[in-house]
Amino acid sequence: MPKFNVDEWETRGWQGIRLEVPEEWDIAAISGDRNQGYMRLDDRENMPRVEVKWQQASGFVDIKGVVDQYLKDLNKKRGKNQPQVEVDRDCAVVSKRRMRKQDLNCFAWRGEIEGYGAAWYCTDCERVMVIQVMARDDEDGIALAREVIGNMSDHPEDGWITWATYGLHMEVPERFELVEQKLMAGLIELQFACRGEEVKGARMGMANVALRDRTLEEWVRAEVSKYHKGVKLSYEETIFRGHPAVAVTGYFSNPLRHLQSFVMHVMGKPYPEAVSGWAWHSEDENRIYYAGAMLDEDNIEVAEEIAMRMRCPEGEAGETEGEEEPIR
Repeated sequence: MPKFNVDEWETRGWQGIRLEVPEEWDIAAISGDRNQGYMRLDDRENMPRVEVKWQQASGFVDIKGVVDQYLKDLNKKRGKNQPQVEVDRDCAVVSKRRMRKQDLNCFAWRGEIEGYGAAWYCTDCERVMVIQVMARDDEDGIALAREVIGNMSDHPEDGWITWATYGLHMEVPERFELVEQKLMAGLIELQFACRGEEVKGARMGMANVALRDRTLEEWVRAEVSKYHKGVKLSYEETIFRGHPAVAVTGYFSNPLRHLQSFVMHVMGKPYPEAVSGWAWHSEDENRIYYAGAMLDEDNIEVAEEIAMRMRCPEGEAGETEGEEEPIR
């Protein structure tokens, strides 16, 4: 009997795309940027569960042709001795009323597993989206796909973009672009930039190991300074969101930077000159989080909002040393 049994759902977010998926599904492959890219989520058995492709476009877009090419490529990837998947172009995976998307096209296919997907053009973010959800034969695949695709957001609604994977869930103002990432089982780091200003978010596992022979402040002095090079930082022990924490502040000590700041402000342009951040130890989760930014002093309050928006999800039991497998 087909089943659709999911007790826990979690958010996954990347490049303006936000998904609600079963908690064991997480990002396994990513490429591209906000204009064009690809993301795949796998389950704990390394089975692909969700694929999303996006492409910036303007003017008329032949969504039916996009889906036809997508399904053609799907069959091309199969080996010579593998049978072609059976395709259904009339499968009503999600409704146009629910999605509210221009030229919504749905599809389904069946091989060793099942796939259910949809494609559309979003006039708000001007991107073509193609998403498919994959299921085993003993699952109610179309119900699962309707839940995932029907609750998908393809662009931010309030000017903040959600970035969420492997226990790091943060929100960053839309103007910031992702410039660097480190996705490891025990360490997640994301760095964003906009016109010289920078935002940094991190989630470190195995806090008991990191803090075995040193205090949280000593750890922060050694590690967080790497995020804000060239800045004279100050550290203060505090409580942040109920957790033991260290507040980090700083300014450039080079007089030339102060002159540059003055000139840029006279020209009406922002200048990154101040650092504000918080590192806190979530003891129950055995994790350390950091949210900080180097911003124009007039924008410095944004750093606290970023830190306050960062979630502290339930800890993963049994995090051990050596879990440093990179995301593919």
